[in-house]
Amino acid sequence: MYSADQRPDPNTLLKAARREARGCLRVFLGAAPGVGKTYTMLRTARERAEEGEDIVIGVVESHGRADTEALCDGLARLPLAPLQHHGQTFYEFDIDAALARRPSILLVDELAHRNIPGSRHARRYQDIEELLDAGIDVWTTVNVQHLESLNDDVARITGIRMRETVPDALLEHARDVSLVDLTPDELLERLRRGKVYIPEQARAAMEGYFNESNLNALRELAIQTMAERVDTDVKVAMGAGGRAGPWPVRPHLLVVINGSEDDVSLVRAAHRMAERRLAAWRAVYVDKGIVSPEQQLVVEQVFSLVTRLGGDSVRLQGHSQLSEVLNYARSINVTTIVVGREAKRRWWRWSRPLAHRLMAHAEAFDIVVVAKGAVKKRTDKWRRGWKLQPPQLLGTSLAVSASLGVALMLEPWLELANLSLVFLVAVLFSAVWAGTTMAMFSAIASFLAFNFFFTEPRLTFAMVERGQLLTAVFFLLVAVVVGQLAGRGRRRLIALRASRDQTQLLLRYAEQLSTATDSASAAKIGVDTLVQCFAVPTLFIETAESANEVRVVHALPDSERLNMAAKQAAVWSWQHQKPSGQGTGTLSQQAWRLIPLAVQGEKVGMLALKLSESPKALNHEQESLMDTLVRQLSMALERTRLVAELNTTRVSEENERLRSALLSSVSHDLRTPLSSIIGSASSLIELKPQLSDSDQRELLDGILSESERLNRYIQNLLDMTRLGHGTLKIERDWVAFDDVINSALKRLGQSLKHVIVRKSWPPSLPLLYVHPALVEQALVNVLDNAQRFSPPGGELSIKAHLNEGDPATLVITVEDQGPGISPELREQVFDMFYSGGDGDRSAHGSGLGLAICRGMIGAHGGTIMAEPGESGRGTAIIITLPLLGTDIRRGDEE
Repeated sequence: MYSADQRPDPNTLLKAARREARGCLRVFLGAAPGVGKTYTMLRTARERAEEGEDIVIGVVESHGRADTEALCDGLARLPLAPLQHHGQTFYEFDIDAALARRPSILLVDELAHRNIPGSRHARRYQDIEELLDAGIDVWTTVNVQHLESLNDDVARITGIRMRETVPDALLEHARDVSLVDLTPDELLERLRRGKVYIPEQARAAMEGYFNESNLNALRELAIQTMAERVDTDVKVAMGAGGRAGPWPVRPHLLVVINGSEDDVSLVRAAHRMAERRLAAWRAVYVDKGIVSPEQQLVVEQVFSLVTRLGGDSVRLQGHSQLSEVLNYARSINVTTIVVGREAKRRWWRWSRPLAHRLMAHAEAFDIVVVAKGAVKKRTDKWRRGWKLQPPQLLGTSLAVSASLGVALMLEPWLELANLSLVFLVAVLFSAVWAGTTMAMFSAIASFLAFNFFFTEPRLTFAMVERGQLLTAVFFLLVAVVVGQLAGRGRRRLIALRASRDQTQLLLRYAEQLSTATDSASAAKIGVDTLVQCFAVPTLFIETAESANEVRVVHALPDSERLNMAAKQAAVWSWQHQKPSGQGTGTLSQQAWRLIPLAVQGEKVGMLALKLSESPKALNHEQESLMDTLVRQLSMALERTRLVAELNTTRVSEENERLRSALLSSVSHDLRTPLSSIIGSASSLIELKPQLSDSDQRELLDGILSESERLNRYIQNLLDMTRLGHGTLKIERDWVAFDDVINSALKRLGQSLKHVIVRKSWPPSLPLLYVHPALVEQALVNVLDNAQRFSPPGGELSIKAHLNEGDPATLVITVEDQGPGISPELREQVFDMFYSGGDGDRSAHGSGLGLAICRGMIGAHGGTIMAEPGESGRGTAIIITLPLLGTDIRRGDEE
């Protein structure tokens, strides 16, 4: 029997405590712009400020309305923070100033506002969340069309999709929500008077978004949102205060089903009743553990009907149907309980019908009893309820027989009452092994065997002694109670094991999907898990645009394929994005069930399960498990798709960056020498008679110098290409360092005229076992880079010596007197196409020279790095080359 416990709900109290630990949020909710949210917020704030509250305006968007600005007078106001974006100055809410000021109440208008790039948070609601975490109370405003859950509904109503949305959780966690309402006629009149937008904008708004039908629909959405919030607040107040429910603030129906054929008509009647009352409704079934497969199937069918009719369904576990129904009804604030009329009470039925018990113990609820809608054969139900399985029946019979044998052997030493305990063991064994039904069969069989073999007169079912009669009767009662308890414990243990196995399966499944790196591996994990759970062939289909294009990417078993009818069902499901096949309302005669996978309208694949090979239809729990597995697989496939697209985008951006750098490089480093060559050659052709021999010689030298420069650049491009493709071959030979460096200086020729080159190295350096042309090209690039940044008359120093720590390594240093390279850029200068605007990198160069040097020197096993000059001025490029070969031959001393 139900006993009302009016203690406060601990979960509700915990939520309230967490809410009090943060700042409190108050939201002024409206149906559309212009209804007066900001005006109402400011007017309420002024009233609280006059009472002594510390109220500060963080940001208010008045949109030029004089009456709104007038309400701001007299209230403290935080200055806005200036932000630069695309060369313009914008002013945004200053969250740091608000945190430093810490007022009692902070006014932050327009919750859905998108901040200017460069702000701390991308959205204003994120600013408000930080303020709430800091313990500051915040008042804000928002229109109903900006709620995330209503975004699609608003788009269908108005034809406009809102880009600025806020999470519904923010509104749910708000302490207070105030609805600011205005009739469509009043709002349209305000638009005409220019109190919402300027006249030109107002006319366009009234022709589009602000028409009467849109405003009425948005107003209804706002009222529904507010009603749901009030309903939630009522439930929280009931739970926190421990007040007895229900509170009749909103009609709410609860229909109780029993797993019988009458439940279908009962659910339909409840649905009609809820529609007439405009009430929410749901169906509840109390599972007491004694459920036959046929009854379980009926419950699943009824739950499916409830879902189709727009209701919710819930399954409760418990021993008392009355107490479970009343507890649940109070927890969700139900006002009306709907039950079906039960059969006429028979003398063997111990309990009264549920309707009678509800009317006796549920005075606060309206009880509606619905007439029976079908005629049942109780005989068939009785037979189904007591259907016995041969293995269980055989095991129970053997247990009773064994107990009888043991009792006969112990009879000379034990009293009659003690012998009954031996039969009680058989009852317990039957309950634990086979369930409650076999326990009851064992109790009756044990009672009859005990009576027949051990009570006087023996070998008959008659009993003449009062003491033996009491012993036998008490044994039967104890056996029935113990059997029920043991069977109930067995059912609970089985349910707990199933729940544990399912939880472990879902955790393992989620972990595997989280590590899947591509869609193929995620699809394989999904198929393998579905086969493990439901033991039916499963396929993953990548696309199904037509029957000839059904592409199966993973199948288990591998040989399983769809027939033509199943392919057509797959095409229909793919095109309509709805399940089809067995167990659905479309093409239900198919052997397969086709389940399309999509996330936010994006198709990511399809699953096909051959449910015709399942030994029995899926129940409610299995359908829920399948939905969970499919949903997680969909999200994993969407994640892998987004990751692949992101990687592709990154590669595309990198290629585009390199392409732009290459084009920029080519446009300068090819065009500049070509322009000089063309100019010198045209001067020679057109002005040759007027030019002296020295002038002609100077022009020819310029043509030669620029041609050599162009040749070096083209050689750099070719070397970089060969390095990138790995086709650069190192053909080593013995060469003196003097020959390499002098050849490099000769190639640079006229480029070094404006600097003083100083060379310093020991005369007896060992020979280098290198590719002479590659090392020479690397030195040319380093020297050319150094001379371009050296001032006129500056020194360019070339040094070489053996490494003191490793004598088998030659260290070459090229130092200039240029502006130098900042420390953070000394590694980047060796990247391809890097051309910084300062230091030793030209703003107009290609950025290939030093990158090629690193590749060429690295191919020899050496290193190259940039360091500051010894005098603190300029840059020193340090090259190390290993001296290969066991016989290191010394050059001739000069």
